[in-house]
Amino acid sequence: MESSGRFTPALKALKAQSYDKCQSCGAQLQKDVAAYAGYSTDGTPCYVGPCCLHQVNELASHIYWWWEVDKRVEPGTKLWRYMDLSKFLDLLETKTLFFGRADNLGDPFEGASGVADRESEWDKFYLQFFSETVRNPPSGSPPSEAEVEAHSKRLLQQMRASAEADRKNTFVSCWHANEGESEALWRLYCPPNSSGIALQTTADRLTAALDDSDIELGEVQYVDFRRSFAGLHDRIFWKRSSLRHEAEVRAVFKHRYSEESAGVAKLVDIETLCVSVVPSPFAAAWFGPLIRSVTERYALNLNIAKSELLAQPFF
Repeated sequence: MESSGRFTPALKALKAQSYDKCQSCGAQLQKDVAAYAGYSTDGTPCYVGPCCLHQVNELASHIYWWWEVDKRVEPGTKLWRYMDLSKFLDLLETKTLFFGRADNLGDPFEGASGVADRESEWDKFYLQFFSETVRNPPSGSPPSEAEVEAHSKRLLQQMRASAEADRKNTFVSCWHANEGESEALWRLYCPPNSSGIALQTTADRLTAALDDSDIELGEVQYVDFRRSFAGLHDRIFWKRSSLRHEAEVRAVFKHRYSEESAGVAKLVDIETLCVSVVPSPFAAAWFGPLIRSVTERYALNLNIAKSELLAQPFF
């Protein structure tokens, strides 16, 4: 069956939820067994394994799901974003969520494949992989060894150039996954003697509030680059293990903008997004009522919640 390449928002959402599971019969797919994303005869999106392929009337694409790590986030996962007052006011005024360009996020390892000390290992592996592919074409005469070597090196150079370009074409909104507040993140983003808030949402509300099928929500994978490499197809979701405390979930999309673009503002439904807005526990007593007043001026019915860090102990 020929692939159409047509992905509706509903099919994209189904694919994001499915990974290695047939959504028709519930069968777990084995590694190296592709899934099939497409549509049934009545146009209903489907994501199935070979077991239920007969249900696919239009094939959008084969899905080689094992090429990427499982980054799925449970819909009810609590997500937090800590921000200073100016960023919160910008959110209210523009009704947009800012996505920073990957190479401007402040981490030199954003989108990295690994550490420079192990670059030769990476190159060796992929040169061998490309050589095997070039050496065994599906049709035609086998190339000479000189042609195999030249073509393999060219493919490696193209892959490396593409990885660097991805950093300029990938935009990210970062969130912290946690059941409760993080005092460490309060102190990092809204330290004492400053004013800020924490916006609490859930994974499904963030997706619904953005309402953009091109945005992928995923759990960041933390890796010790001294021993491992990032995934080839989803490097933007891999970070150094020293940042594991961030417990990050990120919303990501790719697009080509001008070199001057440091980021992109995406429209967001604020009332859908916000479960609660928590004023900083380090702020003055007047700050909480001010946040409530400001949100009311924007005609927003938001839950302004007291920080759990303000709870008092007993002995």
